[in-house]
Amino acid sequence: MKLNIIIFSLILTTFFYGCKEKSTFSNQSGSCKLNLYADTTYSFTYPNFFNTKTESGTYKIYNDSIVLLRKSFDKIDSIDIRYTCWQDNPDTLLLTFKNLYKNIIRVNVTLNNTDKEFETDSLGNIHISYIELEKMNIIKNGEKIREYKITYGNKVFYPDMKPYKDSRKPDRIDFKLNQFVGEEFAILKRKYLIKNDTIYVNDISRKLIGSDDKLSKTK
Repeated sequence: MKLNIIIFSLILTTFFYGCKEKSTFSNQSGSCKLNLYADTTYSFTYPNFFNTKTESGTYKIYNDSIVLLRKSFDKIDSIDIRYTCWQDNPDTLLLTFKNLYKNIIRVNVTLNNTDKEFETDSLGNIHISYIELEKMNIIKNGEKIREYKITYGNKVFYPDMKPYKDSRKPDRIDFKLNQFVGEEFAILKRKYLIKNDTIYVNDISRKLIGSDDKLSKTK
């Protein structure tokens, strides 16, 4: 009797999901296929460097865009750093801050384990004069900043600057912070432009899909 109930439940579940109303978008080659279901869930199949990958989550549609949200249990670095040196001895340093969604964020920063705190402007930037840092005894003449302490909300980040120990003084450092660090999973986001019945993919390598980045509605 229990076995019959289990079998019936599996059949019912399969029937429900198989009949779930959906819209399908794909590119010409068929390498990318996005299914949008009426219950605001989605499945997305796309190429990676080894085979194909399928992800699932929930979606929201706005006037001219669609946002796909999914849980990720993969390890994601707490900080991604881009270190730029345009000049031999720059006068100023620009620090920029964004989160995993590439949104501008407000943070507070202290340098070289000092008490002086710097705060981002409305664009998520901090402009620092090297001469002023020398006057405040944060760095010595000709030095670059060795340590950063970044406070973002209730989380504190200590970027590892050791790989840049022998680099020149930077003109600019871009920090991308993982706002989900220390949590069980991250909620990752894809945001695509929609025009009529076409979705424009902007975050899959051109090496994998070339210019075939338009997903057209097939049904």
